[in-house]
Amino acid sequence: MSVQQLREFIAAVLQRHFPEVPLYVEGDKPQTPYFQPGLISATYDRQRENRYLAVYRFGIRYEKAGPLEAERMADKLSEALAAMEQESGVYRVVRQAWEAGTEGKGPLFTADYMVYLHQEQAEAVKMGQMTGGERLK
Repeated sequence: MSVQQLREFIAAVLQRHFPEVPLYVEGDKPQTPYFQPGLISATYDRQRENRYLAVYRFGIRYEKAGPLEAERMADKLSEALAAMEQESGVYRVVRQAWEAGTEGKGPLFTADYMVYLHQEQAEAVKMGQMTGGERLK
């Protein structure tokens, strides 16, 4: 799953679970409380046997809402993203965090998604083809 696919999936989940809250990506900002999702970081790691792992940290900022409403929204976001994880099956949520807003910025909900990227399958070596140095699987 690419970053763009994960971004689209998160946007679809937000729109499905919170139809009354607009989603801001670009253009004019809504006048009511809104979500502003965005990729914070991506980490790629090579695992054993040619498996590659990616951890994407996405942030969902909840702008123009009061502190108590934002705290309630953090719980709802956690539940919605957990349901999203079960629907997809491609990745899993490793960690979720909520940070209070700062001056001029709304609270930030972050979620780290672990995704296994492509896995290069080594061709199995049959017993009759072994010439030395190969590993049996």
